[in-house]
Amino acid sequence: MTSCRELADRKLIGCLVAISAVEGLTVAEASRRLCVSRQGLYKLVKSLREAGYLTQERAVRLTEAGRQVLRLVLKHLLRYFNIVSFTLRGSVTSGLGEGAFYVSLEGYRRSIERLLGFTPYPGTLNVRLDPQSVALRRYLDSLPGIAIPGFSDGVRMYGSVKAFKATIQNIGCAVILPERTHHPPEMVEVIAPVRLRDALGLKDGDLVEIEVSIV
Repeated sequence: MTSCRELADRKLIGCLVAISAVEGLTVAEASRRLCVSRQGLYKLVKSLREAGYLTQERAVRLTEAGRQVLRLVLKHLLRYFNIVSFTLRGSVTSGLGEGAFYVSLEGYRRSIERLLGFTPYPGTLNVRLDPQSVALRRYLDSLPGIAIPGFSDGVRMYGSVKAFKATIQNIGCAVILPERTHHPPEMVEVIAPVRLRDALGLKDGDLVEIEVSIV
């Protein structure tokens, strides 16, 4: 877990931001792109690898620990600039019915009750985002969100889920981003304590606005 000390380390943050701009390149290629000496970058990469922020691959790549530092930096920057929420717009669409199964699982339901403060209706509202909202939705991938842990039922493992509290027409709900999903980036799933289609009189094709909290 990223510590307050790491967030306060301006040199570490600056290095990880720079590395993120050349992720996937070799050290030689990255040094040219960043206009620094190859020897200097090799030394930095070695230090960050030993600290667990970069992988041991030939290309420069951040580990989950490195990405987590950047996620928290982004969260603090958004808060500093008083950006506490944004609106996703899209149209209601039918899903495959998988949401009802997963939300009904006790392992997820109990965590949702504890972390989000409501008992979820056994199903999700699927929303296909408009192009402008797809770009905003990508911010959610980069923010920590509320981590709903995965679990095992003794037969199979269920992955973790990231959630963001939200509202649709004053009904409290949450946008969920499963660790493993078949949905494309323009699709989001919403859970709520009620069946949103019934509560809001929604049908396929109807436009909705989701006010998502990102703090």
